[in-house]
Amino acid sequence: MNTRISLYRSLLASGIAFCALFANTAAEGQGTLVDRRDQAEGWYLPVHGQVLIDGEKATNYQLVLYKDNVELSKLEGDKRGRFELELDIDANYTVRVNKEGYQEKMIHIETKLPKDLVRYPDYACTLSLQKEASTNIDPFYTDFPSAIIRYNEELGGFYHSEHYLTHIQTKLSGFANASF
Repeated sequence: MNTRISLYRSLLASGIAFCALFANTAAEGQGTLVDRRDQAEGWYLPVHGQVLIDGEKATNYQLVLYKDNVELSKLEGDKRGRFELELDIDANYTVRVNKEGYQEKMIHIETKLPKDLVRYPDYACTLSLQKEASTNIDPFYTDFPSAIIRYNEELGGFYHSEHYLTHIQTKLSGFANASF
């Protein structure tokens, strides 16, 4: 009987030591189990969004998600104006936000990452809806996304193109066509 108890204690101690070693290894080097994206499936970019109107949380809006120009789904906005998406890595997405009486807001997200990158931050964005277009806006520009988001290696995360954003917002505000 003592031999069984001694064997059981020995096995239990070995099991605890193994678990402690595994937990320590996983905590210290997350990259030890997966150090390249091609070693696992299901990599995605978490997107956390907020839709606002005049600085307040928007309600009763519809979000349409496209992957490579194919519609994937339509979602109704929640009461807090928030949305959450999980976008596959190495794909192109378009997110359209529609609300009656307001200009459509569209963003383009490229989820391509460097092949050896396994840790990257979520992308958080705020989309502000504006009243329907005024007569000073060139309708040509309403078909373009208001932002283009892609991974920026220098900054280590997903960011929108400042140059593009400034240009398209100027066009959508009607300043480019205003006659003086």
